[in-house]
Amino acid sequence: MRLSFHTFLVSSIIALTLVATGCGREKKSGHRPAPVVTAQAVTQKAPYILSTVGTIRASVSVNIKSKFAANIKKVHFTEGSLVKAGEVLFTIDPAVNAYTEQQAGATLARDRADYEQLERDLGRYKTLVQQGVISREMYEEKATAATRAKNAMRASGAGASIARQNLSYNTITSPIDGRIGAALFDEGSFIKDKDDLLAVVNITTPLDVSFALPERYLGEIRKHYAQGPITVQAAAPGMEDQPEVGVLTFLDNQVETGTGTVRMKARFQNAEARLWPGQFVSVGLVLKTVPNAVMVPARAVQTGPQGTFVFAVVDGKAELRPVTTAFRVRDMFVIEKGVAPGDTLVVEGHLRLFPGAPVAPQNPAEPEHSGSGKSGQQAAVPQSSNATGKKGE
Repeated sequence: MRLSFHTFLVSSIIALTLVATGCGREKKSGHRPAPVVTAQAVTQKAPYILSTVGTIRASVSVNIKSKFAANIKKVHFTEGSLVKAGEVLFTIDPAVNAYTEQQAGATLARDRADYEQLERDLGRYKTLVQQGVISREMYEEKATAATRAKNAMRASGAGASIARQNLSYNTITSPIDGRIGAALFDEGSFIKDKDDLLAVVNITTPLDVSFALPERYLGEIRKHYAQGPITVQAAAPGMEDQPEVGVLTFLDNQVETGTGTVRMKARFQNAEARLWPGQFVSVGLVLKTVPNAVMVPARAVQTGPQGTFVFAVVDGKAELRPVTTAFRVRDMFVIEKGVAPGDTLVVEGHLRLFPGAPVAPQNPAEPEHSGSGKSGQQAAVPQSSNATGKKGE
């Protein structure tokens, strides 16, 4: 009996030792350093941008039409080319207007001859009435006839001018310098006056971008608009890192009740012709620029029950820090409180972290940036419209 109890006691001690050893190993393995990827907080110029989508429009767009119905005799331009004001675009069959102009010219010549003859007769009758050869009534009749002939000549002259003007309409020229589109009618085609569009000439340097923003930003936009020009960025697909920069030129006088938005327009010089009428572009309204903003990669900012936070790496351990974000610029957040320039933050590997957890930084992530352009400014449109909101929005 004693042997059995002794054996049982020894076996129990060995079992407890093994369990304790296993638990110790498990506990030890639970504190192994978590592999993470880190990046540093930086100080940069950060623009506060309200983002949306807009449509590019030519600053001036002219529809080319004929003033009368006729056949197209000649198309003089190359489709899609730049044209100058006064450059010939179309020649319309001049037959009808040419005959009308000849008829008006002949009528003017006849009426001028009649008037000149009556003027000569009036001069002779004036001498005769002074000599008493003819009566005053006969002289006055001749004077009245000369006046009628003069007025008829003036009317014929106006008709001849109109005929010449109509004949000039057979040659259609460009009214502006710009880029012409496609010829919508070929040579020999019959066109109806004022109904058929022949071509369109657009001015693309400069051009305008139309867009709209929610009315909740109206007060802030009006405040900055009254203080001076507001910068606007426009980026077509593939231009996000180097957008075109323009100036806000128009703020509508009412809010669209159906959409709750305010229409706006910005003018872009477009010197390199990077933007094209009809394109949909990402638009960023730059309200202000923070000169020395503390910026962190957006992947470093996490959201929890108590708000936003980051994990900083201090002495090889994770340190949870609540942060206050101001706004987002592409893949970076501007931090108002909680992070200092140069702090090392975790951007990947958050799931295994807790306050005080040991970490093992891996190869650094690719340098985060906010699309800074010349002079270190952020020249980028945010990736989402709600990324531009301030804290609490």
